[in-house]
Amino acid sequence: MAYLEFNEGVLKGTHYTIHEKVTIGRHSSNHLQINEASVSRQHAEIWRKERYYALVDLGSANGSFVNGEQLHRLVPRPLYDNDEIVLGNTRMYFRAQGEQPPGTSASNEETLDISKIKHETSLSVVMTHEDHQSLVNATIDASRALLFDPANEKPERFLPTIKRLQAMVNIANDLGTVLKPEALAERIMSSIFDIFPNADRAFIMSQKKESGELLPLAARYRSGTPQQSSDFPVSRTILRTVVDKRQSILLSDASKDSRFAEKQSIVDFSIRSFMCAPFICKDELLGVIGVDTMSRQHAFSEDDLSMLTGIASQAAIALKNAELYSEVANETQIRTQLSRYLSRDVVEGVIDGTIPLRLGGEKKWGTILFCDIVGFTSIAENLSALDVVEKLNRYYSLVTEIITRNRGTLHKFGGDMVMAFWNVMVPDDLACQNALRCSLEMQNTLFQFDIQLENEGQRPLHLGVGINTGDFAGGNIGGTHRMEYTVIGDNVNLAQRIESLASRWQILVAQETFNAVQNYCAAVKLQPATVKGRKQPITVYSIRGMLQYDNSMLLTIPLIIMTPEGAISGSGLAVRYTTSSSGNELHIESVASIPSWSTLMVQFDLPEITVSPRLTGTIKHVSRKKNDRNSSYTHIILSELAGDTSAFTLLRAGGCFDSRKNWNDMKRH
Repeated sequence: MAYLEFNEGVLKGTHYTIHEKVTIGRHSSNHLQINEASVSRQHAEIWRKERYYALVDLGSANGSFVNGEQLHRLVPRPLYDNDEIVLGNTRMYFRAQGEQPPGTSASNEETLDISKIKHETSLSVVMTHEDHQSLVNATIDASRALLFDPANEKPERFLPTIKRLQAMVNIANDLGTVLKPEALAERIMSSIFDIFPNADRAFIMSQKKESGELLPLAARYRSGTPQQSSDFPVSRTILRTVVDKRQSILLSDASKDSRFAEKQSIVDFSIRSFMCAPFICKDELLGVIGVDTMSRQHAFSEDDLSMLTGIASQAAIALKNAELYSEVANETQIRTQLSRYLSRDVVEGVIDGTIPLRLGGEKKWGTILFCDIVGFTSIAENLSALDVVEKLNRYYSLVTEIITRNRGTLHKFGGDMVMAFWNVMVPDDLACQNALRCSLEMQNTLFQFDIQLENEGQRPLHLGVGINTGDFAGGNIGGTHRMEYTVIGDNVNLAQRIESLASRWQILVAQETFNAVQNYCAAVKLQPATVKGRKQPITVYSIRGMLQYDNSMLLTIPLIIMTPEGAISGSGLAVRYTTSSSGNELHIESVASIPSWSTLMVQFDLPEITVSPRLTGTIKHVSRKKNDRNSSYTHIILSELAGDTSAFTLLRAGGCFDSRKNWNDMKRH
């Protein structure tokens, strides 16, 4: 059973057994909780395929590292025995105890292109059709082969065998660093004449999975051996015996075998001894290896056959690992490319078979999110089509990462609209919380993105978000030649209707979603709203904050920043509120320059509130922070807060009050 062994961090000295799938992160909802600040809430996951394990970074803030290399976000990385994994300050090792990993560490891979190597000792394997009885001197059951039987061997005969065992160990270690079948065959060829000093020729053939056909992979003769032909005749009968019976075979004085009589090259070479052994890994036959000699005096012995069988056994494991590594690399590439066009969860579902490739759906219960850029039509009117695409792509890159980081499934882009859902493709008991956190993070990230846009002389963007929770249908729609996984139903439509009500900086949720998070969020209950498709008005809440795992409040509250005397100095966004024994603190981001005074007044700039509440506080800390593309903003921390009660209501979990504003007034804000 595979497991993780921790040697640094909060879990140092412990072990964790890996089952089919393990989510890793700071939050208690993960299978494996690593409760440290440098680890993201949902940091990474390890999942098991049929024959290997893989680690996937879920868009963590500080990244995931394997053997010192940072993983690409959402791209599975196969894990190998003894791989070192670093998540934040936690260091662990992957142990594949009882498993058969798909190869050694990728960092040890040696690239060897067999097609570019020219060998003076190359041979062509030619299979003959003789069916006469062979002069078989010995056979070994290759699936149960021992190098020697202590009951039947004399001790003095062990020394040569031990030397060869050491040589075989060296070969096994050497083969473990190569991950291409052709390169592995070359490594075996380069070593086989050292193991068998009397061997003159050798070949390796691989078996195709589909047809069972044996195809030459490599064939060499010893350098310096006189050759009259570049062909290496190999009896099909012998090969079929090795393959069908899975036996290693030793033939003596092959030149007298009537099966080879018609092959003049064999007679001329005076071949006296021939060995052939199968490559077997976990009951799967991968190919065969053959070695012959022209020396009558130094014909191969049963010990030689045992050694060749042992080498074939080690080589079979290396060949299988190389095959698996190739499959993993190919699958990873397919996943990466498909994930550019489809949601990662959809790609995983199609590849794993959890999403059947047939038309139809099933009942789902989840949370749906729609977000839209408020007033984007008027913004796009003043831009060229290419500029619109460039701006949207930058924006989409930001929101896509946030949705994925919060365990959501990005479903589609539609113009400037984004649709995502939770607890549909991936089970999520915290779907509502994750969707809300995602929305708050998107609003805050867009604030910093707007700073970049304004620094470039462009108009800022503002988001409106709508969220609903309920049942709906999820499945494939379309035709037999083109289908798409989607969600359909009244609750999906309602989420989009709610989003259409949202003004800039607003996150609006329906009653069902609010019921699940009301004890964790700060909200304003809005006036009943009439939406298309519903006869009765619906209740909608505007979410302004949500409790975090560290007991701070994640906020999205636009502010007007004022001097102590009440003069407007600029604008900003309240992004975090913390409480502790030493007092409470409000974190603000602003494009304004660093204020020179020691106290500050802020006024909430919310469309859903008739009378905007104010707070005053002492400037505890202020700094200038760099953003992408060389833009910057001011980060302010206010302490010793005082002010209107309604302001503090929106800074605590469970805080909620009723709005008296009507919808038309909010739209004009």
